[in-house]
Amino acid sequence: MRVHPAAPTAGLLAALVLTSGNSPAYGQGHELMTRVDPHLESYREALIEVRRDIHRHPEVSGAEERTAAVVAGRLKALGFEVRTGVGGHGVVGIIRGGQPGPVVAFRADMDAVPSNAPDPVSFASETPGVRHICGHDIHTTVGIALAEALTSIRDDLPGTVMLIFQPAEENTQGARAMIAGGVLEDPVPEAIFAFHTAPLEVGQIGSVEGLSLPGLDRVTITVSGSGDLASAVQSYRKAVTGVSTGQDVPPEDFVVAMIGRPRPRTDRGDWLIGGNIRAGSPEARVRARDQMEAGLAAVDAPGVSYDFSYEEQALPDMVNDLELVRSTLEAIRSVVGQEGLLEINEVTPFFSEDFSLYQQHIPGAMYWLGASNAELGTVSMPHSPDFVADEEAILVGAKVMTAVLLDYMEKN
Repeated sequence: MRVHPAAPTAGLLAALVLTSGNSPAYGQGHELMTRVDPHLESYREALIEVRRDIHRHPEVSGAEERTAAVVAGRLKALGFEVRTGVGGHGVVGIIRGGQPGPVVAFRADMDAVPSNAPDPVSFASETPGVRHICGHDIHTTVGIALAEALTSIRDDLPGTVMLIFQPAEENTQGARAMIAGGVLEDPVPEAIFAFHTAPLEVGQIGSVEGLSLPGLDRVTITVSGSGDLASAVQSYRKAVTGVSTGQDVPPEDFVVAMIGRPRPRTDRGDWLIGGNIRAGSPEARVRARDQMEAGLAAVDAPGVSYDFSYEEQALPDMVNDLELVRSTLEAIRSVVGQEGLLEINEVTPFFSEDFSLYQQHIPGAMYWLGASNAELGTVSMPHSPDFVADEEAILVGAKVMTAVLLDYMEKN
């Protein structure tokens, strides 16, 4: 999850507040779920240890070799068809059920992020300067737990499930690379689902219909001329970053300009300024671009010229398929109960996700997976330095996603 550096640590939005309440009331749901539940429960401790192993050995985008090997080994041991090296260190596991039905996919991301903050858990990262503070270790373990669940009902599984373990989500390159590597081609999934940990109470699932996370627009400014380029680039950079609104605005008005340090290109005699713009709505995006163009034009820099390039949706908005989400709500409630499902249906403007690239090809839906624990005082705010995810979220996620997949396969 690409995050705004100053994203709040108290919650994603007002809608994504910690909610303490009754424990989730697990329903029986589909008949197959009565077999899945005890199977997963019997693997509870083993799954927690898998998560802790991944957490101890975090790997940044593009370097997920060890994590990928752990995933591939578990899938092979369960009898999955396994492909490795897809789009880098991507792993794909395929299970073909004993009953006819559609192909459906689940995606989990595997990479960690740079962080020098202390890791406040007993199984802390052993890799200096790298931590799992975005919950990808939880996502990966949910995927492995899902493999266990599906294996236990393989003969009666009505269709085929593809588990996609993706590298390089944090730098937004992994989904693109896996798609280019043919991940959606053989077999071709009809729909794709995913989770992301969120600061909801463990046992809760958040759903969003339609626009869920904004994408990223790419900005490039080339500065040249005979004047004082070093001074001019600072003024141009300020004109672009000045469109940032801060967080005390309605979600649909939020804008942040994440612009890197200007760098000289001595071989060309110019300077380059580049970065990304995130906006909470199409209207906010248009306003931000207009403000940038006006701000750049107003810079007084004698002997200096600039070229402004603006690429809309370099990373597309993450838009959950409305009908797909609605079709899954009862299946989710069958696991977490009526109060366990929060229909949020608002954009969260502080983050972006390359899951959106899969949604450009097939219907897709990402859900918020609660992993905070108010009683213990832990909060699973992505990219927060004190991020802690309650490990109960692993089984909750696996059971919910099993119910969602089974429901989809039966209906389609």
